[in-house]
Amino acid sequence: MKNLYKLLIGVLALSTVTSCDDYLEVDHYDILPADFMFKTEENVLSGLNGLYDTFYTDQHGSGDDETWGFKPQVFAANHSTMDCQASGWDAEWQRHAWKPDKGSLETAWRMSYRAVDRANRFLAGLETADASIFADSNSKTVYEAQARAIRGYNYLYLTKLFGRVPMLLTGETYTTSVGKARPESVDETYAAIEEDLSFGRDHLDWLPMNGEYGRITKGFCKAYLAELYMLKKDFTKAKTELKDIVDSGTYSLEPCFGNLHAWDTHWTKESVFEVMYHEQGYMGWGADSSSDAMMWYGYMCAAPEWGGWGSLCLSWEFVRSFEPGDKRRQYSAVAKGDTHPITGQTVGVTSGFDGLFQGSENMPTVYSLKYWRCKPGENNKVFNPISLTLKRYAGIMLDYAECCFETDDNATGWNMIRQIRNRAWGNLEMGATMIDLPADMLNTQTVEVPDAETYYTSYKAAKGYTSPVWKVALIIERRHEFNAEFSLYHDLCRMGMCKEWFAAEYPKTAANSSQEACLQTGDSFRFFEHEAYQEIFPIPTNEILTNPLINQEDQNPGY
Repeated sequence: MKNLYKLLIGVLALSTVTSCDDYLEVDHYDILPADFMFKTEENVLSGLNGLYDTFYTDQHGSGDDETWGFKPQVFAANHSTMDCQASGWDAEWQRHAWKPDKGSLETAWRMSYRAVDRANRFLAGLETADASIFADSNSKTVYEAQARAIRGYNYLYLTKLFGRVPMLLTGETYTTSVGKARPESVDETYAAIEEDLSFGRDHLDWLPMNGEYGRITKGFCKAYLAELYMLKKDFTKAKTELKDIVDSGTYSLEPCFGNLHAWDTHWTKESVFEVMYHEQGYMGWGADSSSDAMMWYGYMCAAPEWGGWGSLCLSWEFVRSFEPGDKRRQYSAVAKGDTHPITGQTVGVTSGFDGLFQGSENMPTVYSLKYWRCKPGENNKVFNPISLTLKRYAGIMLDYAECCFETDDNATGWNMIRQIRNRAWGNLEMGATMIDLPADMLNTQTVEVPDAETYYTSYKAAKGYTSPVWKVALIIERRHEFNAEFSLYHDLCRMGMCKEWFAAEYPKTAANSSQEACLQTGDSFRFFEHEAYQEIFPIPTNEILTNPLINQEDQNPGY
């Protein structure tokens, strides 16, 4: 048996925000011998909990493994769109210059297959476990459903990044299957994902097992099944799954957008699935030696002017894209001239940081308020008690809207967008409580929200988009809703919108034909022409070197 970790996986009530004392703490081992794991139901549950550990960082690893959940998830989904930017090695993301030896791509491959490996070992042992060890006749099926859903989720993530990937199934690991070829068609990958997530959907409840929030649920399975069907362009099936989620009443929009990323606040009514990083007894340097449930988002996202590392800046194009009245701007970003509403620090008042860009690589002086919530290192807060909300109800609503438009149900599609915008303008905030932002940021009366279809008709024409208005509306609403989260580039790729996006939102014009010109205007200099092959990423070099059934000829086109 190897290192003992803590896995924090739950709250007692979905509709409330509670203190850390309300969370269930589950001890588990990262590896349990099979002849031990399946002797008792308690040990089976410990083995299952080890699968949930794979959502967390690997503080006992190295490199980008220590920021799993940030790199490459946030980078692939955001820096690739240019709405988020970074310097140094990380600048390759917004320059579309990533290569097969990119460290965070290797992390994505390794960490995802770590989850697949554990799931396969667990499922193989569960198949032969004596039914008499389970107190409830349904328990074994529920454990299997969670494990299969975790495997399906990881294969879906790998597929979005890399396309066709080797499919290790129950009992197979990279130890038993040293070489594993990529399938001939991505349809084989899709079929395995669908089978796993469908099993989870059919055997799990809307509420998590034993009330332990953080476990896989029916809503999780339906949400990712819908995502899979949308990738397959089967919008009718996706619409059915998403409508079930909407009609279930399990989730609803958090009244205040600004509360979604409050520190040590977990499982708001909007969360479909999140990875929780809690307040622990010690959050300073060296805390990682005791737990993998640590993340240093605050340092990575805070302004370098005030002690941050600059791993995530926001573009001026993103900041300038908001309509007047859209409060997602003030809840998502602090830019040059803005005062941070929590720390009181003003951006752009220090020499060397007082321009539209700062540093030798000209990073925008715009920063994410979603993750920069206190002064880096203040009160020994090196690591931050946050949640990485991988799937939230606002995403379900916009996915449902997309499926409605694709199936000629335009009225429902615009209604979903209307509800998202109503929250964005603050019309759900009356009577709400602000968690860590100042209370005076809340609306005290309702305001009028511009009609989305009218606005985006004009926006489409002004920007030069050629896609239908509803596609433009969805991608810009997703832009404003999910900046620095987990989906935007993948949505652009799935919708076939990348080429239009870069032409419209980051155009190459006479006015910004050089970096020097951009420094004067705040425009981002685009180093690349978008190519369709860049909508998936290269198979990591290490996989090609170590897997005898994958060679350079199997590499994704263009790399």
